[in-house]
Amino acid sequence: MRNKLFIALVSASIISFNFISCKKDEIKDTEKPVINVTEPMMNDTSSMATEDSVHIMFTASDNDQLHIVNVNITNAAGANVFTSSADVDAKTYSFHQHFHPTGITGLTSYTLKIDASDHNENADSKIITFYVKP
Repeated sequence: MRNKLFIALVSASIISFNFISCKKDEIKDTEKPVINVTEPMMNDTSSMATEDSVHIMFTASDNDQLHIVNVNITNAAGANVFTSSADVDAKTYSFHQHFHPTGITGLTSYTLKIDASDHNENADSKIITFYVKP
């Protein structure tokens, strides 16, 4: 009789623990990642006469964990001229690279797009237009 009571109590405890654990897992993260761009800023103009590249610098962060961060630069015609993708799996990601535009003969417009997503499919984007002159 004692064994049956003990087995019943243990079984009830395990079932209760599993039920509580399942409830906790149902809470889904809904916060978007945050992207903070340091360079370039919106409408910045870089001169190839003083530097041979444009600094691309930002941090992305998430309250839980980032998953993928994509960086794309397109020219005025919409052609992709720079791409970077990172599988992050961390709360914070810092990016600092140099974009080396070529064939600059006059003031040229570029668009920087940064996409960051987390493991719960929350996502955010930043779009920045900047210019390069010879």
